[in-house]
Amino acid sequence: MLLVEDCVSDAELILRCLRRADCEVESLRVDSEEQMRAALAARAWDIVLSDFNLPGFSAGAALALMRGAGFDLPFIVVSATIGEETAVALMKAGAHDYVMKADLARLAPAVRREITEAAQRRELRRAAEALRDSEERWNFALEGAGYGVWDWDIESGRVLYSECWTAMHGFGVDEVEQSIAGRERLIHPDDLAPVRAALADYLAGAMARYKNEHRARCKDGSWKWVLDNGKIVSRAADGRPLRMICTHVDLSERKRAENALRELNDELETRVDERTRELRQAMAQIIESEKLASLGALVAGVSHELNTPIGNMVLAASALVDQLGEIGAAVEGAKLTRSGLAQALAECREAGAIIVRNGNRASDLIDSFKRVSVDQTSQRRRRFDLRGTVQDSLNALGAVTRRARATVELDIPPGIEMDSFPGHLEQIVNNIIMNSITHGFEGRGGGRILLQAALEDGMIELHYSDDGRGIARALQHKVFEPFYTTKLGQGGSGLGLAIVHNLVQAIFKGRLRLESEPGQGVHLYFSFPAQTPYA
Repeated sequence: MLLVEDCVSDAELILRCLRRADCEVESLRVDSEEQMRAALAARAWDIVLSDFNLPGFSAGAALALMRGAGFDLPFIVVSATIGEETAVALMKAGAHDYVMKADLARLAPAVRREITEAAQRRELRRAAEALRDSEERWNFALEGAGYGVWDWDIESGRVLYSECWTAMHGFGVDEVEQSIAGRERLIHPDDLAPVRAALADYLAGAMARYKNEHRARCKDGSWKWVLDNGKIVSRAADGRPLRMICTHVDLSERKRAENALRELNDELETRVDERTRELRQAMAQIIESEKLASLGALVAGVSHELNTPIGNMVLAASALVDQLGEIGAAVEGAKLTRSGLAQALAECREAGAIIVRNGNRASDLIDSFKRVSVDQTSQRRRRFDLRGTVQDSLNALGAVTRRARATVELDIPPGIEMDSFPGHLEQIVNNIIMNSITHGFEGRGGGRILLQAALEDGMIELHYSDDGRGIARALQHKVFEPFYTTKLGQGGSGLGLAIVHNLVQAIFKGRLRLESEPGQGVHLYFSFPAQTPYA
């Protein structure tokens, strides 16, 4: 097999697929016109498989090269992306079939079919050449190959059958009606119309050769799948077809193999669906566990945050009580002066202002925590302001970011409204910030985080960046894999970014892209609808 393919992994996948289907394959991979020309000249090939588009080369060019060099080999296009019009054009140019890389289960049957049909074509050519010398030698060659033959005199309607043809269906040589009408009576009623249409198209010149698969009746009344492959071997002076010869091949074994393969594919698809459901359930459980762990850390962080304003309030209230006690004592001792009273009132006002300011701060923190905790535990969908929800997450993480000496800047305009799941969005923000603190700022004494967002044509375009250590290119394809971590045994679960990736795709129906260079921080680009589609 000559394989025209520039991607080594795709070539290996094709070979594995064929060998898994019990095809014995000896192959050579080429990816340029020069290599293919040399390969065609070096040895004989049974079939050519070609990718549609290669750098500096293509399936169309490969097909033209092969045909221009005088080779009549089966040519199958195996491509990941090929439109119907392009496929039809390639078939008209001489390609025998095309198979999508996403449906490689069709490849082995197609290869077997085309190699079989190529053998039939070779036999047909040899038979036609032998016919000029000896009808008997021609028939002997086809019979020896196991092909039945029917010979149609088009003008008279007479059909002659070879011994192999009649034996294939259990008839004696003289037990088959030798006419085109008799032949049609042996074709399954459901297949007769397509057989007639294909034959009419070929005789009208719409097809390069006549080829048709159908069921034919045997002497015992059973039906057998067969392949007819033939051509006109004689024409009148005005071009009218006079004689047509067709080979006749038993497809029973191939049909049984195709049915078995189809059943196997159905079974495999069922298993894949079951495994996919199990994986989704497992991921949902992981997300829930991580969410509860995150919420626990949030409670600890908010408690720490509340200590400062509450402590300030207690100190100010204590000072206020002491001041009022001094004023009361001065009044009782008739020692209160106007200036003393003014100073005492000023100090009381200052203490009251401290109490009010810190009380408001504590109230804001509690409100943020309430919103975050309700969103993350209920998983309910609602309308919310993007900036406000992200700010709530940052407020709840304040103690963590200050302890890590991480500065978080928010560049999200107010008024961007979402109809989605705020709890999951807060979980995303928490995880990516914690990832920066745990991995990006380690040993650096802090860092800077920037969160930017904009609304464009109904899509939220969110950009997260830090100025941390960055990620090596060799590791970037792994960071969204579950349980991948460089902090195993040091507090890293390897689930943070995997959960982020899963939430973006499964919940928000969006996309996530990573860009990073070592020493230049990390950039995460999120894109998802402002209104999450309903399932």
